[in-house]
Amino acid sequence: MPTVIRYVLGGRLGNRMFEIMLAYSLARRLGDCLVTGEALPEWEIAPRRRTLPPRHLKLGGHRIDIGRLRYLLDHGLIEGIETTALGCRMELLDPLDTVRTLFRAPGPPVKGYGADTLVINVRADEILGARHKDYRPLPLAFFARLIAQTGLRPVFLGQIGEDRYSDALRARFPLAEFVPSCGPMADFETLRASCHICVAVSTFSWLAAWLSHAQSIHLPLAGMLHPRQRADVDLLPLTDPRYHFHLLPHGDWKGTEAELAEVIGGEEAGQDLSRDAALQLVQTNVVL
Repeated sequence: MPTVIRYVLGGRLGNRMFEIMLAYSLARRLGDCLVTGEALPEWEIAPRRRTLPPRHLKLGGHRIDIGRLRYLLDHGLIEGIETTALGCRMELLDPLDTVRTLFRAPGPPVKGYGADTLVINVRADEILGARHKDYRPLPLAFFARLIAQTGLRPVFLGQIGEDRYSDALRARFPLAEFVPSCGPMADFETLRASCHICVAVSTFSWLAAWLSHAQSIHLPLAGMLHPRQRADVDLLPLTDPRYHFHLLPHGDWKGTEAELAEVIGGEEAGQDLSRDAALQLVQTNVVL
């Protein structure tokens, strides 16, 4: 009998996409598997409903031992898998072209920004407060360094609102274009269709950039994207030539007034990180 893998969706769009990606990745790696779970209408994903057998294993988190799962299945100790896991690790992701097929752009093509523009995705809104210690706004000094370094026209896209961080962005970069969110799918497709992208600390932002055909992707190692802060997460595509890595300090985000003031007016701009240094950081979790 085929093994049934059922995913249970939770969280925001980016997390739900990772949960589905992991279920299909497990099915491919384990062989003779049927995937079932909730529909994700944004991507027209609606697996056939299937019953999960009584003897099944529940998965969560990010680290998944594929060899252990295969052993349990081969010896008849389990007959199915229920997963709420995100599996945000490079070794668990299917090949890029495979995932692009899974998340085909719905509707007519969305026009992104061209080769003269750096699209900076902004994650602000609820994370400006103490929403989650691993999600944080990025320093304005980092954006300033990146804009000067690339020489590209900046476009800030996403959670641009009437808050202290957004106001500071507009004041610091008066010649930039600011595009408030038009909804998750519109933002996602605009990012994915753009030539040069700066990723926010966000699974949503990370996926839009990774699935793109961008010429360059700037990945800040901060919050959940910093290997020293989240050793269980590895979203550094070290073999992908599109990526440029930027190291920022790690540490829990508490959303205090002092922290926000430092993000807005501080001098921390991060530093470029070579692929070899990024690999060492992943391997040892030692800040270089």
